[in-house]
Amino acid sequence: ELQMNQLIGKDGIEKSYQAFLNGENGANVIEVDSKGRAQRIVANIPPKPGNSLRLYLDSDLEQKMADFLQEELTAVDAKAGSVVAIDPKTGGVLGMVSLPTYNNNVFSKGMTQDEYSKLMNDQMRPMFNRAVSGNYPSGSTIKPFVASAGLQDGVITENTTIDDPGEIKVGNWTYPDWKAHGLVDVRKAIAVSCNDFFYAVGGGWDKIRGLGVQKLHDYLLKFGFGEKLGVDLPSEDSGLVPDAKWKEAVKKEIWYLGDTYHMAIGQGDVNVTPLQMASATAVIANNGELLKPYLVQKITDQDGKIIQENKKEIIRSNFIDQGNLQIVREGMRNCVDASYGSCKALSDLPVAVAAKTGTAQFGSEGKTHAWMISFAPYSDPQIALAVIIEGGGEGYSTAGPVTQNILNWYFTR
Repeated sequence: ELQMNQLIGKDGIEKSYQAFLNGENGANVIEVDSKGRAQRIVANIPPKPGNSLRLYLDSDLEQKMADFLQEELTAVDAKAGSVVAIDPKTGGVLGMVSLPTYNNNVFSKGMTQDEYSKLMNDQMRPMFNRAVSGNYPSGSTIKPFVASAGLQDGVITENTTIDDPGEIKVGNWTYPDWKAHGLVDVRKAIAVSCNDFFYAVGGGWDKIRGLGVQKLHDYLLKFGFGEKLGVDLPSEDSGLVPDAKWKEAVKKEIWYLGDTYHMAIGQGDVNVTPLQMASATAVIANNGELLKPYLVQKITDQDGKIIQENKKEIIRSNFIDQGNLQIVREGMRNCVDASYGSCKALSDLPVAVAAKTGTAQFGSEGKTHAWMISFAPYSDPQIALAVIIEGGGEGYSTAGPVTQNILNWYFTR
């Protein structure tokens, strides 16, 4: 039904909804003589305009997300990052930013071959949508979901404690924490990002038996990691939640306890997308519903009649009890309001916020990605946010200011 020279959507929303946006070409029905010469117009078929898309996106919010992220990238001399904001009540994507970016108007206006080559060969890949396609180790932002799994499976309760020595030794292997935290329960472990507590929840230590790799894997999948969420954009990546079968098939190695320990703190082979991280954060915010993320809210014709509406769609729910989710929420809140929390910079915002930092190691040079996840207001969440700065260092020091600026603007505009 397309003409040879017709303009079509080649990426993004325009590609996903091409069939709705097309419209129909008009035509004249012409009577011709025996030699094919036009004699008269018998009928006119008017063209039909394409349908319109109304998005969940808050354009002002998204612009601020881009501005605040770019400011921080410049301040810390980082080159790339992403921010995703989701409405935890509907799954609607309120904002989605991937930097560096490009001016997509140049494609419709025309460009020289040199301009095209420069864009295609840019090592920072400005046309790569990091929000849905970027694969990153999660670092400690995975810990609220590991805590949820541990509570649900019964390997810990809200009163389970460990006396954190600052490291765990298993045979000849040492698994370090970033400091010795002393007596720690699950709420404090989330707030201070205690590695040793989550090593124990994942793989077992002291009096905690641990989930083990398969249960840990299965619970993370329930939160939407390791799978495509079905967002209405092309090129969504599934990320990776490894298990013993995967390691044997891909790396030709058996699974070790150390692999489970690393997985439980978001290191090793775990990879997530910013969209997955925002969606999983929304699960904790909305009492346990993993929602399909949508950018398009509804499709209307030229008269405003609704052709299609993307309403709230639950992918799965009720896999973590309400009481257990509340314990995790309190831990994320303590990350902000407790004296020992790693997200204290968010305590001055006009609404109560729950959050978690992440500092994710990558490569062999000791560099780290900076993460922060959050939702607000704490008592009635309206926004779930995931921020990552590639090579940005500590989560609290670089992703933290971006989160703080976005939420401050959002709740004071």
